[in-house]
Amino acid sequence: MRPASFSFVAAAAGAVVLGGSRAPGAAPAVDAMRRGHSKAPLDTIYQLAVDSAAYREYSFVYLLDEEVAHYEADGRSTRTFRQVVQILKPAAVAGWAERSISYQPEREKVTVNWMRVVRPSGEVISDKPSQSQASDVSASLRDPVYTQTKVLRYSLSNVAPGTIVDLSTTIENSKPPLPGDLLASWSVSMPTPALRSLFVLDVPASVNPRIIERHLDFKRGEQIDGGRHRFTWAARNVRPPRREVFAPDSSIPSMSIRVGSPLAWSDIGRWYNGLSKDRYVLTPALTAAVDSIVRQARSADDTVTALHRWIARDLRYVSISFGIGGYQPRFPEATVATGFGDCKDKATLFIAAARHLGIIAYPVLLNSFGGIDKELPAIEQFNHVIAAVERRGIPGYGFLDLTTFDYPAGEVPPSYQGAFGLVVLPDGSSRDVTFPKDSGGVSEQRFVGELTPDGHVTGRFSLAARGGLAENTLRRAYAEPPDSARRASLKREAPRPFPDATVDTIIFPDGRDRTVPPAIEIALRNGEGAKPAGSLMILSIPANFSGSAQVYRRLVEELERADKRRLPIDAGRVVGPLTTRRELRLTLPAGWTAQLPAPVSASSVFGTYQAEYTQTGRELHIVHVISGRTGTYPPEQITTLIDWLKSLAKDDAEFIPLMRGT
Repeated sequence: MRPASFSFVAAAAGAVVLGGSRAPGAAPAVDAMRRGHSKAPLDTIYQLAVDSAAYREYSFVYLLDEEVAHYEADGRSTRTFRQVVQILKPAAVAGWAERSISYQPEREKVTVNWMRVVRPSGEVISDKPSQSQASDVSASLRDPVYTQTKVLRYSLSNVAPGTIVDLSTTIENSKPPLPGDLLASWSVSMPTPALRSLFVLDVPASVNPRIIERHLDFKRGEQIDGGRHRFTWAARNVRPPRREVFAPDSSIPSMSIRVGSPLAWSDIGRWYNGLSKDRYVLTPALTAAVDSIVRQARSADDTVTALHRWIARDLRYVSISFGIGGYQPRFPEATVATGFGDCKDKATLFIAAARHLGIIAYPVLLNSFGGIDKELPAIEQFNHVIAAVERRGIPGYGFLDLTTFDYPAGEVPPSYQGAFGLVVLPDGSSRDVTFPKDSGGVSEQRFVGELTPDGHVTGRFSLAARGGLAENTLRRAYAEPPDSARRASLKREAPRPFPDATVDTIIFPDGRDRTVPPAIEIALRNGEGAKPAGSLMILSIPANFSGSAQVYRRLVEELERADKRRLPIDAGRVVGPLTTRRELRLTLPAGWTAQLPAPVSASSVFGTYQAEYTQTGRELHIVHVISGRTGTYPPEQITTLIDWLKSLAKDDAEFIPLMRGT
């Protein structure tokens, strides 16, 4: 799918720096505040330098990771970051020698307090960047997004193992798009150790921020003084959290803090409605164009599909996110006249056209990658707009993503299935929704062919999908028929279950035809299938149609080698909510008989597995079917999972002996 953009992220202040990104910094204006909370004075931070032998698995460590965030009631902010990093291995040099900061010049000011490279003794090797550059963010030619975002780039000299990089930056946001909006986050736990971690939030005493703390093993400090409320989170010697195979992300004990304003989602809805409510209008010329587009429609569903196809396919996706345009949609007339629009422009055009035709539709705010924290209302959590349609006699909504026609009305891309969205109604009120989630569907691989007495194989190989995510993925791959160059490339790259097979023809699916499941069919000949030796042939089972015993054995070894299980097990991460069926039908030469491996059957709360090997007449038939399940299970179920994987590993046949009868 195209990277649908509400332009909220592009237009929101400091896309790389704000919202929890880890930019460096500490400004002189808040130096006293930082001194009051750091566990070591400024001039002794470098004394925390570690012995690299004690941190062999890491290429660098944080001696200090710090943010001081100062917010006003109207949403204006000053955020200061500082990072002091000790370089341990050459692998870390490139990343810390080149730094960049993104910001919005129309509402932000960036101050680089210092960027220096020192020795653990405090001796300064380099007191400023050797190179610096300010530039615009280039627009992609495929899915262009034009913004006023600027990027500051810096190159530091003499960064090497044994040195310390000390960075400090301040970002001031003077024009918040929505007064009172606030969203900040801080990760105490990092992928590499931090000897000191400090996050300070300073707000007016009249503001009651929403604070979400996860997995903290320490308590925050609070102080009210001079009409300000200061929250402090300070930690020492923070190690990366322990992770375990197949554990849900939410169970990993990663310490973090997220902060939001007292705003409610209803406030966000009213704000967007105020920007968009006068935009759902059609000019007489555009009304006539819409009527022409739906002239052949025979039902409301046909009408919605026709509008969806026109807006998603005929109007290019281009985002121009300057000023309030990053949040406010254009009038439909402008979108059609220019032939392009971003997600909010396209959704607005659809809603206006639908309402003209008597179909009730609304805008829906969401994040195209999912992951919205429902407990923290903030516009920065949104970066996309789609449409919701009311359906007669059917509860809920049908959703349409107007940036893509890969998904029909009622379906949404996997990236935000099951996630949160906000439907904005014409009166400014709003409704929370959860987007529908597809099943995994069924993925199928099949080969039907014949083995010659000299061991070669000729036949047809097919890839097909039915239902849910599996079908949508294959449809998207062939939403547009491949041209001659692409066909030639696909023919060269086509899968060959049997080595050195010649590809004669490929039949591609029409991903747009939803009346039949998508399938690719490949005609193959003269593949190497078996090695004859007199009255014996050894048939190699293609990897596509054999068990995955080695994979399961490695998983078993990893799980048995691990310490006692502490975290729950997400069954959906083991196999996933998908059924995979692999079938091989091979006609053997007359008079030949296969020595068949034993069948394998295994079932548990994590999934089911079936492997069958049969011969009927001359036909050798191999079928493997694995289906995953969903659900979260306690750590004690690790034994069940290991036993199930061991059963799957028993299906380890790689060859089948073929005997010629006498």
